[in-house]
Amino acid sequence: MKVAILYDAGSDEWSPQDVAAVVGNVHEIRDVLRRRGHEVELMPVRLGDFRWLSRIRRADLVFNLCEGINGHAKYEEMVVGILELAGVPFTGCRTWPTTVCHRKHVANTLLAAAGLPVPVFTLAQANKTPAEFPLPAIVKPSAEDASVGIDNGAVCTSKRALKKRVALMLEQFEEVLVQEYVAGREFNVGFVGKRMLPIAEIRFDGMPDGNWPIVGYAAKWIPGSPEDEGTQPVCPAEVPPDLAKRIADVAREAWLHMSGGEGYGRVDIRVNGEGQPYVLEVNPCPDLSSNAGLARMGRAFGWSYEDLVMQIVDETLTRSHSHRAADALVSGVSAA
Repeated sequence: MKVAILYDAGSDEWSPQDVAAVVGNVHEIRDVLRRRGHEVELMPVRLGDFRWLSRIRRADLVFNLCEGINGHAKYEEMVVGILELAGVPFTGCRTWPTTVCHRKHVANTLLAAAGLPVPVFTLAQANKTPAEFPLPAIVKPSAEDASVGIDNGAVCTSKRALKKRVALMLEQFEEVLVQEYVAGREFNVGFVGKRMLPIAEIRFDGMPDGNWPIVGYAAKWIPGSPEDEGTQPVCPAEVPPDLAKRIADVAREAWLHMSGGEGYGRVDIRVNGEGQPYVLEVNPCPDLSSNAGLARMGRAFGWSYEDLVMQIVDETLTRSHSHRAADALVSGVSAA
């Protein structure tokens, strides 16, 4: 099978660590596919350069690792949309969930409308602090991922701090989400298609004094930082069966509602002191590196990293065949 691996070529602003993170995962996936006997071509994507579009049409499958263009996450859904229009099978979620989940205020609105528990939230406005908003509150970009814009100052305990943080974020980002901070334990639940992986917990026991127990940018992307050392994943999570069921039920419903059970993703959840789970985010196509959360959940499920990659490939091909069969059926009915 001919497989094209699509990825962000980056920009001059990227650090060597940024480049290494992207290229490292591309090479991991390439090596897995080659070991399975597939012909693999790497296709970097750059802004304004669409040569990759003609090349992917010769592939049997696109393994889409493109989380943006030139480092801008807002272009991710555009790449997915082009892949959908091209009609080539591609890994990960389709355009609608990718687009909606990258706008956290929109995703939260849809989840809440479906009856799922989400923390109180609002979209920030310049020079206007939300009236009577519950504190503490966490302020974060609404249209970014990978914890961009989140550090220890993201959690605000006073209206003054909230106003200051909102103003700072609006200087850097077009859309800013203000959300009630849920004190409690944090969990991640991974999915490949409709299959749920074991629940993971982020433990904050080692977080430095004075730091909020949150997964900020440093915790994710600066190895060896105090925040990185202070956020330790445990998978499978050590939780009683009744709590595990509540977390799993909420995560599954959120995933199915937003993705239709297609592609792969992760649902992030906070559980308050009363044991109530709240959906923080639904993340389509999270980091697929061998040391990232989804791979860790896969190992707890009994999959090697290679197994996880091939499960994603199998899910893509099965989904593609189903869609083509449905399209053929609709065409046949229309012709009749």
